[in-house]
Amino acid sequence: MKCCRFQSLAVIALGLLWPAGCERSGPAHGCLDGDLGRFALASLEPLGNGGLACRATYRDPKGAEARVTLEPPAQGACDEHGKPAKFEKHMVFSEPLAHGVRICWTSRAAVVKISASGLLTPQGPVLRAYLHEYPSQVAQDLKGVEQDVADLKQASRQVPQDAAVHLKLARKYRKLGDTVMAAHEYHIAVEKDRSCHPCYLEMGSLYRQLRHWDLSIRALRKAAALKPADPVAWLALGDVAYDVKNRLEAIRGYTKALEASLTEADRARAQKRLAKLKDGEFMIQVLPGANTPDGGVTDSNALVP
Repeated sequence: MKCCRFQSLAVIALGLLWPAGCERSGPAHGCLDGDLGRFALASLEPLGNGGLACRATYRDPKGAEARVTLEPPAQGACDEHGKPAKFEKHMVFSEPLAHGVRICWTSRAAVVKISASGLLTPQGPVLRAYLHEYPSQVAQDLKGVEQDVADLKQASRQVPQDAAVHLKLARKYRKLGDTVMAAHEYHIAVEKDRSCHPCYLEMGSLYRQLRHWDLSIRALRKAAALKPADPVAWLALGDVAYDVKNRLEAIRGYTKALEASLTEADRARAQKRLAKLKDGEFMIQVLPGANTPDGGVTDSNALVP
């Protein structure tokens, strides 16, 4: 197409690298290798041995950062990335981070994940540029999920004792961002089948996402007890316990997980954290306002085991 000869004339202020209708002729890995509006390209790393897989970082003059990961299409790739959210004409999945927002969506060609600092909602030229290149299919997917929910609710009335139906419903509600109904269906599923390992495992993941730490730990303990040779629940239990500085629980979870087969990244994380825990991490906590040995009160020098 003739318009593709003029990609350099794209509107950089809007974060677009080429006009709509042009086929992309950029790097084979798929990441956008130019500046996007006020965000300058800081790094770009191809991943894998081919296909659309890469990692890129963009920064603006004030230090705000957007980290983008491009992955091949995969079912459920955005299930752990919060609730559906609208940006301009697009739907994406979004959840808050400690200092920003995490965004995920699926397109026909790839899964796009963005972690952006300094934002409360999905916005900005990096998001706009990647949505232009990889249009989101989230809206279409959610319509199908809503129909699935209606069908599964009908099925649950026909076979009320079938835990599998409620597990499927929980997964669909979670994809729609309805965490209340997802938790409700997980609980119904385990009431119907106390041996439902994926029910407890996914319930623990959901409660961790919602920062209900105690409920997450309880669910993951149950999942680990049902399948003690499976490292997934043990690793998740170690991660949640580490998040809340529960030292003994984290040591137990990571130790059990390392007894089984793990991916290279998971094994490295578990080994690193376990070494720090055994070296005394979280053994002593600083409690603000506690009495010091000399009878005073301080915010930093009173140590309580």
